[in-house]
Amino acid sequence: MSAKATQVVDVLIARLNEISTEKGFFTDVPGDVMDDDPALYFDEHTALPCIGIRNLTDRLATQSRGATNQTRTVEIVAYLERSPGVRGRQDELLQDIYRTLFRPESIKFNGLAVEIEAGEAQLDDVELGTKIIPIYLPITLTYNTLNWR
Repeated sequence: MSAKATQVVDVLIARLNEISTEKGFFTDVPGDVMDDDPALYFDEHTALPCIGIRNLTDRLATQSRGATNQTRTVEIVAYLERSPGVRGRQDELLQDIYRTLFRPESIKFNGLAVEIEAGEAQLDDVELGTKIIPIYLPITLTYNTLNWR
């Protein structure tokens, strides 16, 4: 069995993979969500928009005899193709990401809920003159691990 942090990130990836207009979202994401920054794998065949999650930090918040409270910060990275109306599509994709992450039902493991907190989204151009528009969204996940079997 993989570490709890990996399991939590895998659930986020599964939720992000559900983004499609068929399921009521604004955006169709043609490929699978990557477990890294998609910019590392860009080539002329990369279908846009694309989404990935990269790990930023992992921290042990508190530890007691019965449980460990940890936080992991990841960054959701999404890229869209620059074209007329891209700012509106960027806003729609960001809204789709928020809608899929912050559902009424929480992520739970062994009955313990995972807290999800979004940081400030950055919507800047990767580089002036490029044909790609990014979204960078830091997400902090707080979860507990029971210290007994």
